Amino acid sequence: MDFLASLPAPLTDPTRRFLARWNAWRGAQLLPRRHQLDTQSLGDLLPRCLLLDIRSRDRIDICFAGNAIGRILGTDLTGRNYLDLTEPENRARRAALLFAEAAQPCAAVIYYWLRDEGGGLLPVEVVSAPLLADEIADDRPAQATLILVCASPLARDPEGRYGVEPDSYAEGDGLRFIDIGAGIPPLTGSLQMQAQAVQ
Repeated sequence: MDFLASLPAPLTDPTRRFLARWNAWRGAQLLPRRHQLDTQSLGDLLPRCLLLDIRSRDRIDICFAGNAIGRILGTDLTGRNYLDLTEPENRARRAALLFAEAAQPCAAVIYYWLRDEGGGLLPVEVVSAPLLADEIADDRPAQATLILVCASPLARDPEGRYGVEPDSYAEGDGLRFIDIGAGIPPLTGSLQMQAQAVQ
């Protein structure tokens, strides 16, 4: 399968560049390991990236949050629990979607409509792809525990200010799983309502 050639058409150029970098890190492997993550090769995408470390269904640590993310959201997310970015009633579903992406490794794309205090909207395309931690032994079945995320605003604030309201990134729209060579998670239960298959 030519992964890059099979990507869905509507993806933005930054998302395609992000997936091309991720694909280069993995080489012939299904997933890259954390030490293969080359932040320099991300170039202008790095400030838009997050690295998530899946600890449990209740704890997904944000290991790194680029400074562009902080400017857009008005706060530094590094060290916070990713699940705290949504309402309590949405946390289990958000965790389930990340666990699905990691367990049957696939990439994903979702869209957020970030709203400022005046009601203006900043649409953002968010793409993510899984990685393996370095400490996994080679003789054990490997499951991704890291998710690298890249956010690309689809419009620009002319004054460079965002002042985004936190409830506007509580939930996204149009989640799609992208096959990286291992299929996509079965769309059952709550996942069926939240995700669509691509490829």
